[in-house]
Amino acid sequence: MFSNAEISGGLLRDLRITAGIGLRTMATRIHFTAGYLSLVETGRRPVTAAVLDAYRGVLDDPGLGLPGEDPQRLQTTMYDPHGAGASSLDDITAILERARHLEDTTGPDTVAPMVRGLDKIARALAAERTGGNAAATVAAEVAIYRGWLEHDTGQSHMADRSFQDATDLAGTAGDRSHQAHALSFRAFTAQRRGDTSRALDLTAAAIGVDGAHPILAAYALHQRAEILAMRGESRKAGKALAAAATAADVTDGIDLPSFGYWYTAGFWAVHRGVVLTLLGRTTDAVAEAEQGAAAMPVEHRTAGWFATFLREVHPEMT
Repeated sequence: MFSNAEISGGLLRDLRITAGIGLRTMATRIHFTAGYLSLVETGRRPVTAAVLDAYRGVLDDPGLGLPGEDPQRLQTTMYDPHGAGASSLDDITAILERARHLEDTTGPDTVAPMVRGLDKIARALAAERTGGNAAATVAAEVAIYRGWLEHDTGQSHMADRSFQDATDLAGTAGDRSHQAHALSFRAFTAQRRGDTSRALDLTAAAIGVDGAHPILAAYALHQRAEILAMRGESRKAGKALAAAATAADVTDGIDLPSFGYWYTAGFWAVHRGVVLTLLGRTTDAVAEAEQGAAAMPVEHRTAGWFATFLREVHPEMT
């Protein structure tokens, strides 16, 4: 008998996927058949105490799963956010970080459904002010990531809504970094829709957020250069690109935040390559992107966003 709300099979599935563990692999490790676990995870069979304990044993393994997240505690949080403690925020943060890295290797479709559910939990905790402003900060970070996934899976309206919500949540928390990040992502989706005027306004707003992590200003300046280049404003784009390079140099050696772990020297170089391509400097763009790709952490080179960047520099770059 469970001490709190009954655990859903869907939650076990989400945690397993986020841990990067396939269904057959899980079945082998916990000595149940894959067919039976599939029935449990899709709600056609109940989650027994034996199954829950087996999943917990795998997920608690630091080398394999998601250490610290207790499925029963997470399920209780879903049913009763008012009674949740600060440990639930730690669980959400850890799952979010794992989901980001999983997306880099498997793509957005794998993690999007789970992150949508995580978003609901985080917003409920923010509404209850679990842990004070920390809950709104966590909810803002989850909403930003959800917005990215919605964009990447073709749900542009939901993406913009998530980014707007993230901006509001970050404002409630007084979190300048997440506020700037949400504005930059809103600018990104506006840019992709071809609304460059709105994208420039949002980028300017992101740059103007005082007290944000300096890595975010570096990104927003690169973004501004790209938008100006798209608009054919070559002189302004060139100046913006120079400012972006200076800002990126300033961040060299600064610890990257968990919500922006991809903002590396290699990332900046590839992004500069995108801008140079838009400015018609293809040879320089390819050279810059090749240097950036070589400097990129190995685990980032399989990410979908990295492949997209390379194709924007030159269609034959992969």
